[in-house]
This record gives sequence, C-alpha cells and structure tokens, in this order.
Amino acid sequence: MVTLVAVSLIIFSVTEFLPGDAASILLGQQATPSNLENLRHKMGLDRGAHVRYLDWVVGWPEREGAVFKSTDGGSTWQPVGTETITPITRTSFVTEKAGWAISEKRIYNTEDGGARWNQQFRSKNKLNAIAFMDELNGLAIGEAGIVYRTEEGGVQSEVQGQVLCAGSVCDEEILSTWTPVETGIETALTDIAFADAAHLWIAGEDGVVLRSTDGGASWDMTDTGVDATLLAISFDTVDKGVAVGEGGTILVTDDGGRTWRQSATSASSRLNGIDFAADGTTWAVGDNGAMLRSRDGGVSWTQLVFGTPLTSALQAIAFNGAAGVVAGVDGTILTTTDNGGSWARQEILEVGQDEDDNQPAPTTRPLNDLAMNVNESGEITMWTSSDDNVWEWGLLGGDLGISPRSGVSISMMIKRNLPNSAILAVAAFLVAVPTSLAAGVWVGVHPDTKLDRILSQGSLLTISLPEFVTGVLLILIFSATLDWFPSSSIMLPGESVWDRPGILVLPILTVTGALFAYIMRMARSNVIEVMNSDYVRAAILKGLPMHRVVIRHVLPNAMLPTITVIANNVGWMFGGLIIVESVFAYPGVGRLLLMAIDTRDVRLLQSTALVIASVYAFSNLAADMAYGVLNPRLRLA
Repeated sequence: MVTLVAVSLIIFSVTEFLPGDAASILLGQQATPSNLENLRHKMGLDRGAHVRYLDWVVGWPEREGAVFKSTDGGSTWQPVGTETITPITRTSFVTEKAGWAISEKRIYNTEDGGARWNQQFRSKNKLNAIAFMDELNGLAIGEAGIVYRTEEGGVQSEVQGQVLCAGSVCDEEILSTWTPVETGIETALTDIAFADAAHLWIAGEDGVVLRSTDGGASWDMTDTGVDATLLAISFDTVDKGVAVGEGGTILVTDDGGRTWRQSATSASSRLNGIDFAADGTTWAVGDNGAMLRSRDGGVSWTQLVFGTPLTSALQAIAFNGAAGVVAGVDGTILTTTDNGGSWARQEILEVGQDEDDNQPAPTTRPLNDLAMNVNESGEITMWTSSDDNVWEWGLLGGDLGISPRSGVSISMMIKRNLPNSAILAVAAFLVAVPTSLAAGVWVGVHPDTKLDRILSQGSLLTISLPEFVTGVLLILIFSATLDWFPSSSIMLPGESVWDRPGILVLPILTVTGALFAYIMRMARSNVIEVMNSDYVRAAILKGLPMHRVVIRHVLPNAMLPTITVIANNVGWMFGGLIIVESVFAYPGVGRLLLMAIDTRDVRLLQSTALVIASVYAFSNLAADMAYGVLNPRLRLA
C-alpha cells in the first residue's frame, strides 16, 4: 500500500510538470474563454495541486446539479443541458424558450428552453436570485447587497445571434448590459418580486426589504420591524404583497411595501417560498413539509394536510394563472391546475448513475427552485433546478473520474481495455517463460555447444532491437510478404480478440522476443554457475543421473535469482505493451495511455499509468513471495 501511495505521488507529480495547458490542448480550436474556464473547472485545474491529488486518490466534495424541464404540466420531466462551470441554482423564464439563470457568480441565458446556455456576465460576489419581467427587463441580486440590472435582456440585441458555441456552453460576456445598481446596504439579498416593469421589490437578511418604482434604477429600504432573514417575496398587485422567511416569519403589505405588518400564524418552521394563485389565494411552503394557504391576502393562514404527510422541506412554489407547482428537497413535486384546490404528486424519473443500473427511478435530488410559463395556447412549461454538495469518491472508492475528452467513465475505459492487455501479456508470458527456461537450462547444462552459441547470439540480437523495430520487421515478413497474419489488431465495436485470434500472433511474437532473450540468458548464466558448484560436482561424482542432478540440485538454486528477473520482466513487459499496442493498433491499456498523452487527458494518463505501475508492483510482490517459498533460509528468517 505504501508503495502504491508513493507511486501515485510520483505519477501525479510528473503529470503536473507536463508543458502546456492541458485544457487548451484538449479543446484545440474550440478554446474560447468560456469553454476553457468550463473545462479547467471539470479537470480541477482551478484548484490547488494538493486538492487535485486528494480528489484523485481519496475523493472530494463536489457541487452537483441538474435542471429538469416539463412540457406537460409536470407529469413528465426531462433533464436539459446545463454544462455550466457550477450548477445552476435559480432560473427565470418569460416564454417557453427565453430564460435566464444564475450559477454561483455567473449569469446565463438560453433561447431554446434550457438546452444550451450562454454565459452573459460574471459577478464579483455570489448571486442568490434572478428574475425577469419580460424579455428585456431583469434583475440579479446576491451577497453584500449587490444588485445588477438590465433593460436589454442582458446582452445587446444586435449580437444575440453571434455567440460562438461549442458543446452546450457558449462564448462569454459579449457586450453584456448588466450594470450594478447602488443600494446603500451590504446585507445579503435573497429574492426578487415584480408587479410590473416599474415596481420591484427585493428581500434579504435582517428583515431587509428594498422597494423601487422606477424599474430598479434606485431603491429605498423600508422598515419591516423584524430582523429575521426573509427568503421569499411575492406581489399580486402593485400594492398587495407578502414576504416569508426564517422562524415562520410572514410579513404582509397592502400599500406597495411602504409599511409591513407581521401576520399571526402557528407555523414555526422556516418558510422558503411564497406566491399568488390566479384567484388571489396566497400560498407559502417551508421546512418539515409546511404548506400554508391564505384567502385574505396573508392575514390568516391554514395549513394543508395531505393523506400521506409531507415531512421533508418544501423549497419553492410557483403559480402562473391557475397552474402551480411545488418542489422539495427529496425530489418532491406537487402540481395543481385549479388554484391549489387539489394537488397531485409527480415524480422526476432519472437514470441511475451506476454503470450497471440504467433503469429510471424517482430522483431524490434536492430541488431548490422553480420557474414556469403558460403560453397563449394554455400549454404549461415548468423548470426546476437542483444544487447539492456530494462526495465524489476517488481511487479508494473505485471511481477514477470522467475523461474530459470523451465524457466516458475512465473506469469503464480501463475495464474495457485492460482485459485485452492482460490477454496479450498472459499469452506472451505463457509462451516466453516456459520456452526460455527450458532453453536456458539446456544450454546451461550443455555450454559451448552449437545450439548454445546460436541461442546466445540470437538472444543478444533480440535484446538489442527495440520493440517497435521488431514489430515492424514481423509485419514486413509475416504480413506484407507472406500474408500469413493481419498487420493490425483493430477491432470493431463489440468485437472480442477471440473472434479473430490471428490478430494476437504478431503482437505476442514481438513481446515474446525480448522477454525470451532476457530470461533465457539469465537462466543459462545461473545454471552454469550452479553446475560449477561443489555440491553439484559431488552429486555427479556419486553417480546420480544427470536429470536427477538437474532437477534436485541445479534447478532449485538456479531458479531463485531467475524468478526475480521473471517478475521484473513481467512489469517491464506490461510497460512495453505501450509500444507494441501502438505499432499494431491493439486496443489495450498501453494504447489508452498513449492516447491520453497525445490529447493531454491528465486524469486518464494518471489512472492508466497507475494501473501499469500496480501490475509491476504486484508482480514484484509475487516474486518475493515465491522467493520465500523456494528458499528455506528466508522462511526461517
């Protein structure tokens, strides 16, 4: 274990000093600023080297998010593309196609219902909420009292169609029209409400409510009389509004937010969302499954009770006309089409992340936000987003991560290619070791014979030739000239090496050549040395048959150092497969390693190198154990 940890440190350190930027090399001509930032985040290059190492070996907490969309009123949901730097946390849609979202410090927009997102702006502080009244007028708010305002949809209209895209994330901040607005406070702001394009309100920590009557150009702070954090705010008209927050706080106004009064309610749980239905009914949701309704503008409230009680937190509620939807932290979705007169439970089905589990199951992701739109035809479109911190295991959890180049699990790539390399290595080992040991013992017992000179000189030539030279010569002779075997080992998808075993012959011969020569020369040398020892001479003088002398006295002593050479050559052979697999286009781990080097896929490079190093380490461990079994002195020690 200590050895593998040391090897992993060495591999990681070496890959850290590779020249050039890995993200730029991977993207090539698609290396736009947004794509670079996105890929660098996925590869962990925006974090310290020590964090990347721990993430690779042990694991690291990661932000994981998803956005789901429904076009049938919430009955079925589909994930939509959100390959943003960090997960989307809040959304705002004004049509079934046009929408905006925030993700940490970034603002994105979409023009196709969420399939592709364009980065518009990056803030200095974390953003908490975003809301649009129409396709032009919008606000984004966040920590330290920051407010950003746009009257042009966030980007100048003449360049909307000029955003360069690659994948599902597009180029960044092209003539952004998001401008900061002075509020005079530094308190974190949490939610936004529109009554029309001119009348806006913002809620925040410490009971803060900001009010604007000029479209967000200037703001006044009103005294609410509470110091609890307000988490949601909503207005039915320019006069009638409600804000809710921690500790079951409910504030009501009927003069446009100039004055607020606290509503009496039995709710003690934190309230997370508030909205108005088309009939004027006010709805609030909160922790512990709290769902409150008011028919008198928020003065008095009643709590709904379901047949199967809700126990988990409800995070958001949204109404558009008579249609409404509620989202909760354990994937809960409730929908209504009659102003809340009746609610139906829905499920968001999601394919499992496990490679062996492809069956869709109800999601348990924490759903934190809602947006909905009803078009002129009455068709209801809904969006909900999830943002959660999850622990992503590394090597210790059997997860090697995702290749940023192919988007495929590295574990799956290695699992697919490792058996091919193992077949090649085992076949070469089974051919080379018995034959080389037999030849080495024979010429060691019969030195200076013609066969000994032929094998010694031939093995020296074989050792001198690099694997790629041997491979090319074998291709020229047995493929190009004699046409006995194929020159490459390319396999079709789903095809196994056993479907065409002929593709193994030339790679096995290439690997076997050098391996045979090394082991044969070492075995010969050891046998000659043991044959000249006193106890072997004594056995011969006693008249023991030569085969008995060799088996009982020569082999046990000559094989001890040979075993170490065999073990070392097993590790060397597995490393040498890199060249052999490249020459013959053989789909193994070695070729995977070369591909990772060529494309600068750092995580794939680290993982494949560690696999090869592990084989080398375990082969040496096996040699030490075998050495102890064969050498009684080591067993006694």
